[in-house]
Amino acid sequence: MIQRKNIDYLTGKKGHKKSVVLKVTDFERLKEEIEDLQDALELEKARKDATGFKKWNDFIKEAENKKV
Repeated sequence: MIQRKNIDYLTGKKGHKKSVVLKVTDFERLKEEIEDLQDALELEKARKDATGFKKWNDFIKEAENKKV
């Protein structure tokens, strides 16, 4: 998890925050966390959208029968 200390901001003429400056290592870690969250969301969506699952043993039996 990214620590939220030592965050630098770039401000506009009126002093409003416009940008954030991150260390490259913090940026890379943040990207990894976002990718992990995206993967988890896709997995959850696939689980919810699935119409049915086969038991592993049934899957193996079907696969073995197709080899013959």
